Amino acid sequence: MQVKRLGERGLIAMIHRMQSAPPPGMVGIGDDAAVLPAQQRGWLISQDMLVEDIHFRWDWSAPEQVGVKAAHVNMSDIAAMGGRPRAALTSVAVPGSLSSEVLESLYRGLTRAFDPFGVVIVGGDTVGAVDKLVLDVTILGEPGPGGPVMRQGARPGDRLLVSGRLGASYAGYMLLSHGIGWPGTDIDDRSVLTAHLEPQARVELGLAVAPFVHAMTDVSDGLVDEVRELTRFGSVGADVWLERLPICPATRRVGEHFGGDGRDYALYGGEDYELLMAVPPSHLQAVQEAAEATAIPLTEIGAITDRRQIRWLDDGNPVAVKDVAFFDHFSR
Repeated sequence: MQVKRLGERGLIAMIHRMQSAPPPGMVGIGDDAAVLPAQQRGWLISQDMLVEDIHFRWDWSAPEQVGVKAAHVNMSDIAAMGGRPRAALTSVAVPGSLSSEVLESLYRGLTRAFDPFGVVIVGGDTVGAVDKLVLDVTILGEPGPGGPVMRQGARPGDRLLVSGRLGASYAGYMLLSHGIGWPGTDIDDRSVLTAHLEPQARVELGLAVAPFVHAMTDVSDGLVDEVRELTRFGSVGADVWLERLPICPATRRVGEHFGGDGRDYALYGGEDYELLMAVPPSHLQAVQEAAEATAIPLTEIGAITDRRQIRWLDDGNPVAVKDVAFFDHFSR
């Protein structure tokens, strides 16, 4: 059935029935506005938009994968502040000729990603579009007991740690852009394709390490950009040890195959949604133990310095890096 036959009320009813009932005290879809109980520590609020043919392509992604990615991209911002996602609003602009089954699958992906964290879609908007689907998600989260962890706060002597692996999402993008679609031809392909098509927000890790870190952000625009953001405040800089970057063999293989470099994927590729954090040396063990409890590895890749510059070092030797990420919305 086409969405224009389903109608706006039918679409809203479909979204409503796909998820669990809101927790006590919360009013979700069905009234003029959502109601969320007051939080003593306030709310964390973030918003991200996915636009067809810019952030996803139907010939690359199953609709459910688009929904999963939209959910985790948004929850990653909450994770980066050491919070727990609680509720979401989704607004979608849909071409009337689109199959309602496609849209239902997309929302199945959203709810599949939200359910483990108890996130409920409490409202939003639905409108028609001429030819491209646009999905906008607003996420509301609850700060941890110590309050939100900000990007600012890094201090000289802090160690830079990053979760998981870097560059895998861009390696997946490279496969897709060269005609190698899901699930790929081998386990290495599937590993990096999953990183790009279904990234995972590090929510539990962010909550676990929040009491021990001075500053934190998520790696959405490449490591170069995120280190710059983490050192933008407080007259600090950083030394980053390139030989320690956690780049998996699958990413390195894709880089070599296409005449690139897995390290460049890590530095400039973006969309990894790993957590980058500044940790005081006295809390390194506590942070590592917290990470082990979530089964997500952490790698020490550098240190915060009292120089207002970022040095990228390869076995102690300075290396020049580019100023921009591979992708910029406004350079197209």
